[in-house]
Amino acid sequence: MTIKRSLPLAFLAALLMWAGCGGHDFWNPAPPNPSGAVPKFAYAANFATGGAGSVSAYTINSSSGALSAVSNSPFAAGTGTVAAGADSAGKFVYAANQDGTLSAYAISRTDGSLTQVSGSPYVTGTTPVWVTVDPGARFVYVANGGSSNLSAFAINTSTGALTSVSSAIALAATPVRARVDPGGRFLYVALGTGGTAVFKINGDGTLTAGARTVPAAPCAASEDIAIDANTRFAFVADGATGVCNYAVNASSGDLTLISNTVIPAGAEPFAVASGGAGGFLFAANFGANNVSGFVVNSDGSLTAMSGSPFAAGNSPADVNVDPSGTFVYAANFGDNTISIFKIGGSTLTSVGKIAAGANPNSIVTTQ
Repeated sequence: MTIKRSLPLAFLAALLMWAGCGGHDFWNPAPPNPSGAVPKFAYAANFATGGAGSVSAYTINSSSGALSAVSNSPFAAGTGTVAAGADSAGKFVYAANQDGTLSAYAISRTDGSLTQVSGSPYVTGTTPVWVTVDPGARFVYVANGGSSNLSAFAINTSTGALTSVSSAIALAATPVRARVDPGGRFLYVALGTGGTAVFKINGDGTLTAGARTVPAAPCAASEDIAIDANTRFAFVADGATGVCNYAVNASSGDLTLISNTVIPAGAEPFAVASGGAGGFLFAANFGANNVSGFVVNSDGSLTAMSGSPFAAGNSPADVNVDPSGTFVYAANFGDNTISIFKIGGSTLTSVGKIAAGANPNSIVTTQ
């Protein structure tokens, strides 16, 4: 079992041993996650190495971004809960478990608590490594590291129950993470040194593969991908030293490299997130215990934010920008916390940290 293919070898060996045992754009004028939405809830997937995983639930203070744990949090999931995904409207949460299951929850709009959906957990491929939800709450996609494929499900918009929409979709290499663009038209799968696979999402949730897999170079690998609110630019974290930037083809979703050199971040940037009214990119630097922040310029180039990088907890494994584009959250795998930041001008201000469950590996926020 792996969480990320480029984790330090000693840590990766331990994991394997355990396993053996919103804005508008010209082609989609009404994206489902508009900027300015009021943030309400946050959910962290707690991997809990060697034990039962869970999902921590929080309410978000809409002024400060501070998190408060929901009553009865964390909520039980499967073994090795590696990732959580949610629709932007905050109806459902889905948690990928490395025991080959997907836990589904309905969100209480009153307090953010979670109730398991009837029929949950659902069977996925072997050793899921990530889950991503279509922003319009239509489809869920699970990247399976053990079987090197994707599982695709349609969401019952009333109950959150899932129905498989196709047989497993084979991948050319082992996936690391997967993301749906803000408009819900394309699915991007990070394949480590294998590059980035591009799929077009059909009306029924099935996938059509792009004409090519985008090479990782000049980046060392493709560990995660973020797409800006207008689906004009994409940014890939290489898990080594930095980020690569791309222009997105509005018709096919294909990626064209903007810079021929890697844009420096911190050590081991394993996760990236795009957002904020001004257009920002954030990279969680797993090996540096901090978050790099960038301003996204009109041509897709990046300029470091004032004060970047920003101190986080130990080994931040994921980073998320809330639906309002005001707050940034980092899931700190190494010290079981969530770091909280507020965007102000072109910098981040620390709001503090809050306890999560054991080994939080991903975080999502909803309105």
